[in-house]
Amino acid sequence: MKKSSVVLSTFLLGFAASAFAQPQAPAKPQAAPLAIPTKIAIINMSQAIASTKEGQKAATEISNKFGPRKAEYDKRNQEVEALTNQLNNGRATMSDDAQKKLAADIQAKGTALKRFGEDAQAEMENEDAKVGQELQSKMGALIQQYAIQNGYAVVLNYGDQQSPVLWAAAATWITDDMVKLYDQVHPVKEEAPAKPPAKPPAPPVTKKQ
Repeated sequence: MKKSSVVLSTFLLGFAASAFAQPQAPAKPQAAPLAIPTKIAIINMSQAIASTKEGQKAATEISNKFGPRKAEYDKRNQEVEALTNQLNNGRATMSDDAQKKLAADIQAKGTALKRFGEDAQAEMENEDAKVGQELQSKMGALIQQYAIQNGYAVVLNYGDQQSPVLWAAAATWITDDMVKLYDQVHPVKEEAPAKPPAKPPAPPVTKKQ
């Protein structure tokens, strides 16, 4: 009985060992790691936005909107300058009261002119910042898409005083490419030229009696 039990134990151990010794299925090969992009691109962001058709249209619209205020400012400034010259040239002939009155008028008009210019400037800067932020958001999305598709690791902005780019090879510049891509993705509808006024109908010809 002992012998048979030993043989049985040996048999079971051998079976277990053979089971663990069975060759396992080969592991699936791991996918090759994605290549890390190393290219660097340079863009002048402000120049790119200003060069797009939408950017040019926005600049024209802002200029047209605030053009009348600029003309009004120039007109009022010329008036203040004319009064100042009148005061300077007439000190020898004008009475003290006339000089004081004219000086007070110049000061009042100058203060009003300064306030008018500051208000117009602030409103124009707010309008420009609002439009610029919208255009920059659109351009930023296209830059990210362009960089991924073309294998760029970094896109640096060049153009302001704090730019870290001191020099860049011509092949790294993508400003012109981004302007073309922007105009394709965000086309500007060209306004139809105004039609000339229709000619009035010719008067009826009356026959002589």
